[in-house]
Amino acid sequence: MQCSTSLKLIPVLILSFTLSACGSGLSDTPPMAPVKGVVTLDGKPLTTGTIQFTPDKDRGTTGRMALGGIKEDGTFELMGDGAQVGHHLVSIECYESSAFDPNQPVNQAPKSLIPLMYTDPKKSEITAQVQAGEENHFTFELKSKP
Repeated sequence: MQCSTSLKLIPVLILSFTLSACGSGLSDTPPMAPVKGVVTLDGKPLTTGTIQFTPDKDRGTTGRMALGGIKEDGTFELMGDGAQVGHHLVSIECYESSAFDPNQPVNQAPKSLIPLMYTDPKKSEITAQVQAGEENHFTFELKSKP
């Protein structure tokens, strides 16, 4: 009789342990904040591409990067919960799209529509500080000839 009561408690103990473990993990999650903005090239909206916020470890921000797509009007919004609160290195990619050529057996490297320095977060010279409880709206003005 006592054995069957103990067996019934095992699932309850497992569930309790699982819930307490999940709860403690949430407090370790770095705070996130929504991020949006505009990207221009020589004063005109960049009409396609992606933007990436990489936590700047040198300034104390660690964790995962955040990504977003650039729309036809140059606006972007980072996916999910946005970016981690803190300092970020920003990189932007924008490539010319080309139709598949069946006569070309090997795909050619896509042509960047912006200077390649912007595609590398360590060389782009673009930074952003994401703040909690603030409207994190950024304007990034790229130049064809930096």
